[in-house]
Amino acid sequence: MSGKKNYYKSLSNLALLSQVGFSMVVPIIGSIWLANFLMEKFGFGIWLLFLFIIIGVATAFANLYKLAAFSNKDIEKDKKEKQKEPSDKKDGE
Repeated sequence: MSGKKNYYKSLSNLALLSQVGFSMVVPIIGSIWLANFLMEKFGFGIWLLFLFIIIGVATAFANLYKLAAFSNKDIEKDKKEKQKEPSDKKDGE
């Protein structure tokens, strides 16, 4: 049973790692694309690109913070479950 649990935990970690990558890349690339579109459509200067890059990076770090907070809740939940397991086994013996 422990091997299966470790397998699912490693898959969960892999999913978290890929989610971190997407949460960092998508807002930055999206903001660059949007700035480029607005520059071509309305003729804004290059300053718009820099502004949108800063907004994209800030959004990416905000997403990363939210993801880390959510992941931390899962870790705390796992710790509490592990602390309860030994006491449950002692009661059954």
